Amino acid sequence: MKVGAATDIGLSRMMNQDSYYCSSGLKAPHLYIVADGMGGHNGGEIASKTSVDTVKSFIESCYQVSEYVNDRLLMIRDAITKANSVVYNRSLEDQNLIGMGTTLTMALIEEGRLYIGHIGDSRMYLLRGEECRKLTEDHSLVAQLIKNGSISPEEGDCHPQKNVITKALGVEMTVEMDLGTEILKQGDTLLLCTDGLTNMLGLGEIIRICS
Repeated sequence: MKVGAATDIGLSRMMNQDSYYCSSGLKAPHLYIVADGMGGHNGGEIASKTSVDTVKSFIESCYQVSEYVNDRLLMIRDAITKANSVVYNRSLEDQNLIGMGTTLTMALIEEGRLYIGHIGDSRMYLLRGEECRKLTEDHSLVAQLIKNGSISPEEGDCHPQKNVITKALGVEMTVEMDLGTEILKQGDTLLLCTDGLTNMLGLGEIIRICS
């Protein structure tokens, strides 16, 4: 397994509010997380880093717990729920951090199976041969408008509210997330990314770079 990670502040932001964790791939748990924070007064940066650190610690500490050995999605659900509580409670302790939150997309790989946890509009792609498939659904206003037929995908690319998300971690006491699994094959490539990538590059360019 080959793994890599990178983050960049880009040309238009004063602060990078993204956080990530990338396992070495040499020993279990094979865990990969991206998070894109939101909130002023460093709130976004704090929310994303706190969520990544909390999920990582939870997975590592509970990986061999019997309750979770045969139910990895339960483990992921509980890890994200824990992270939501930590971020939310942190926001209540500091008035400057009220309303902070973050997206979170995570992959856990075990014995050829991919386990997915997702909230927000960061994304996970599976590249297999010539095919590229998005494994997550954007929790965003634009995604809802496209889904109900109000706008086309092309209109969504330039919609003035394309950055409005409908679900995030840490903004409320409880959190709703998407969970899923996928069987992986030899030669598959997984890409986890925030909207900082997908807002700048089209899918074709992303495929070309990852191939």
